[in-house]
Amino acid sequence: MTDTTTGDRGGPAPPARLGERTRSLKEQIYASFTGLAILAAVSGTGHATAADALLSVGIGVLGISAAGLLAEVVSHQVVHQRLPATEELRTMGRIALGALGSALAPVVVLALAWGGMLPLDRALWTGMALYAAVLVAVVLLAVRRTGLRPLQRLLATATILGLALLVVALLQLGHLD
Repeated sequence: MTDTTTGDRGGPAPPARLGERTRSLKEQIYASFTGLAILAAVSGTGHATAADALLSVGIGVLGISAAGLLAEVVSHQVVHQRLPATEELRTMGRIALGALGSALAPVVVLALAWGGMLPLDRALWTGMALYAAVLVAVVLLAVRRTGLRPLQRLLATATILGLALLVVALLQLGHLD
């Protein structure tokens, strides 16, 4: 498998491919934080059902992915003063679909809760942990070829994980009875 941050022979990736990968990572971060926030809010209410949680995450992540696609199209129009060409629109669609992929594992866990195979509270916490793991993976991928020293990479990863935990804590605090 070819590394998306480098060319086939280990050299720098072409600028267009690197730009697409960067935009994709950004959308995965947006979608992961959205899903994480939704699960934290659902968990904090204590009154939701597995179906509510599944629907909320599905709609929320689909919505943020669609918003990302729309933002890409609008920003393209502003910069290039034209609608995106077919290939550009395909790239934008791939990026939006990639963001949806961040919800796959949490949705499966919530579906297991909906099917009665897993308690809802465990499914919600597992989903939040999975989203946090996606965020860490995205950050690790992003910093891998930056030239940062190992300590700086660790700090970048710890910062994003800390922000994810802060989101969960604030949303839980906001829903205390």
